[in-house]
Amino acid sequence: MDLDHLRAFVETVRCGSFSQAAAALHLSQPSVSRRVARLEAEIGHILLERQRPVATPTRAGLELFAFAERTLAEWDRLLPSLPAEGELVGKLHIAASSTPTESVLLPLVTRFVHRHAGVQTQLHGMNSASVEECVQRGHCDVGFIGRSPRNPLLRHVSIAQDEVVLAVPATHPLATRSAVEISALAGEAFVVRETGSGTWDAVQSAISEQGVDLPPRRIVAEVPDGQTQLAAIAAGQGVGFVSLLLAERAYRRGVAVLRLQGMRILRTIQMVYDGRRLSPVAQAFVAFVQAEGTLPRD
Repeated sequence: MDLDHLRAFVETVRCGSFSQAAAALHLSQPSVSRRVARLEAEIGHILLERQRPVATPTRAGLELFAFAERTLAEWDRLLPSLPAEGELVGKLHIAASSTPTESVLLPLVTRFVHRHAGVQTQLHGMNSASVEECVQRGHCDVGFIGRSPRNPLLRHVSIAQDEVVLAVPATHPLATRSAVEISALAGEAFVVRETGSGTWDAVQSAISEQGVDLPPRRIVAEVPDGQTQLAAIAAGQGVGFVSLLLAERAYRRGVAVLRLQGMRILRTIQMVYDGRRLSPVAQAFVAFVQAEGTLPRD
């Protein structure tokens, strides 16, 4: 069944004449008449009574008219939603720890979906260890973490440089200092990230390389993400090691940041993925990040 034939029939019923329908459709009157006649031949029923002043639908015509209106309305709604030829369509599952999500990932994803309107993204927040596991098992297409992947089968792309610093409440005695000896942290109340956090991994690795240990301290809270940690520190619950990328964007007034004396804890935000099983959407996103998404930071 030709949709143009249906449209000619519907417009003729609405207008009451072939000539008015032809004007509405920007066609000639004979062209509209032929389309309706071909539709009648295909169906095997007379659809319009032509001998009256107004073209009136027969009983069969009334039945077809209701069907034709529904069909054409659905067709008109469908067309705008269809992807253009070659347009990227699909879903992208992204796993990310809190620091990459809040500091660099969201702008990247926004730019990508603006370029590819047919792509739907779903973001799954988790710690760095879980991100790597999610990507490794194929549950997520790509991941963003605050360190290099531990699984040698996963590829990675550097996105941004970050530094882990000590955050203290603005009213804390250490808040006026730019650096502190590690021994000065003895007995301090700490707000810490959960096991598997890339931030905490970076702290442990840097301190271990210096051949020292954190002094005994009190852990007053364990939190799932950097924003919650900064909020707790700003509220005066304790001190903690945090991402400088997050601290710069979030709590300038409620939190002061300082470094450990003689030590800078640097890390690289990484995009990780399994190159052996990328969907077309994931391949496009990885290529997009490689081409435009890296954000070097001094």
